Amino acid sequence: MSNAIVKGAPGHYRIGEGTLKELSLHLSDLNIKNIHIVCGKRAWNAVQPYWPEEITELAGTNFTTVEGHCTLATIDSISEDLINTSADAVIGIGGGTALDIAKASAVKAGIKSILIPSIASTCSAWTPLSVFYDENGSFTHYTEYPVANTLVLVEPAVIAEAPIQYLRAGIGDTLAKYYEADALVSSLYKDREHPVWLKVSQFSAAICRDVLLKDSTAAIEAALNNTVSEELTRVIEAIIVTGGMVGGFGGKAGRIAGAHTIHNALTVTKEARNFLHGELVSYGILVQLALEGKNDELNKLLDLYEEWSFPASLKQLGINYKNQETLEKIIDRALLPQESIHFMDTIVTSESLLEAIRKLENYESIINA
Repeated sequence: MSNAIVKGAPGHYRIGEGTLKELSLHLSDLNIKNIHIVCGKRAWNAVQPYWPEEITELAGTNFTTVEGHCTLATIDSISEDLINTSADAVIGIGGGTALDIAKASAVKAGIKSILIPSIASTCSAWTPLSVFYDENGSFTHYTEYPVANTLVLVEPAVIAEAPIQYLRAGIGDTLAKYYEADALVSSLYKDREHPVWLKVSQFSAAICRDVLLKDSTAAIEAALNNTVSEELTRVIEAIIVTGGMVGGFGGKAGRIAGAHTIHNALTVTKEARNFLHGELVSYGILVQLALEGKNDELNKLLDLYEEWSFPASLKQLGINYKNQETLEKIIDRALLPQESIHFMDTIVTSESLLEAIRKLENYESIINA
């Protein structure tokens, strides 16, 4: 019998027009009286047309604008402020970085977390997990928390008005949920009946894939016009809700495999720092599929990547794939013993990874011929 710790969902979730105006009611229901707001500067400006002024007044000077990366030093500083001011809850507003900082700080201070995504670039609002980097932006580790997030509120209009690159990144990061979960389950549960909690994770991963493949083109078009459509709303929920449920129910079998390893490896290059997390992960999906020899799936995604303006090669990421030293740095980083690429059933070597990378460069040459 398999043991499982399921963290499938936050305590409460709301999406829809006017959702943020309900915040005072939620604070009252949760008996929260002393709040601290943690947000990005652009995110704070983005939510203002939908934001209840009484919440700003309630926070007062308990307000932290975050910049840079989610680092251990940042968490130490903010959590100390939370403890010193006897905060009941953190309200995190922004993208993955701000939300990861808010979650980590709340957990360290032992208080509630209220998360309001201003972009749909990851499932960070849903998932009780933070990704950490060093001061230079290189990935170091991620930490999973023992408690779920308290409350998640999504105002779709805020996300529709955000720069389109964030939605594209969210699509890429969430599409990886299906391909990585598929690889993990094939490896970790080979020839075994899957427990029910894992089936929920797999079902969620399939929803991610199906919604994104069907609705992403229309959702991107709606976001380019700063309008909320049914397709955009479904894509937002695929990214935040079902994207979060894959790992929340699947645990290790629903987390990360080859695609995220490639993201981590790319962060050793300065060129990759011009791209968002999900953009790098979307390229990582292709590398993983090439490693697995899943050419039909690879061809299907390459057609969509061109339509969605996703990177499909190192060249499109601004990285010189003919630079041997750069390639060796990427490959060496990807094959570190702790990397999740080793959870796959496919044995990955420096030679096979190099071949997969070169295969994608050749694909681009064929497409552009």
